[in-house]
Amino acid sequence: MCIYSTDAWSTTRLNLRALNASGEIAVLRSVTGKSLSVGLIGGVFFGLADLFLTWLRPLEDDSPSVLLRLYGPMFLLWMAISFAAARHTGRIRAGAIAGVAVAFGTFCIFVVINFLRVNVFLDQLTGRPDWQNMMGRFRASGSDNLRLFINLDYLRGTPLKVGFFTALGGIMGTIAGSVGRLSRRRHLPTAS
Repeated sequence: MCIYSTDAWSTTRLNLRALNASGEIAVLRSVTGKSLSVGLIGGVFFGLADLFLTWLRPLEDDSPSVLLRLYGPMFLLWMAISFAAARHTGRIRAGAIAGVAVAFGTFCIFVVINFLRVNVFLDQLTGRPDWQNMMGRFRASGSDNLRLFINLDYLRGTPLKVGFFTALGGIMGTIAGSVGRLSRRRHLPTAS
């Protein structure tokens, strides 16, 4: 049984046709593609930065200041891309979509490099204070393979992390997009 009426589908089709006729779909596709590309590059950059920082200080706890040092610039990147998209197009929706796309791209790559980081520095990371809960769960599990346990734990959390940060990118994109839309200068016709 379909819960949607034929009128709802007709209205949706008409709305999509209107968006397509106005060129908005093409604009939003362009914004999405560019933002996703920036996100993928950002994911490589921030992932390698996290890898490098772990190499420098493998026992450094994930305190708020340490997390801010990594995530602060990442969030600023997301907001800058969203701001620029909304300012360029004049649409807040473009800022929100840009935020979602850049965050999704960033975290897809960041999570992969984080798996690499955890596996390369596993012996050092087990001594960190913020890993003691994980080590307690490992001992309680009865598992004899720490690497497998950690990888499965990280793998289980990956969809939630990517989903959460993608949604956060959308929220940040909407806020930055609103500012970008408001800062867009209106060109008034001049008398010639």
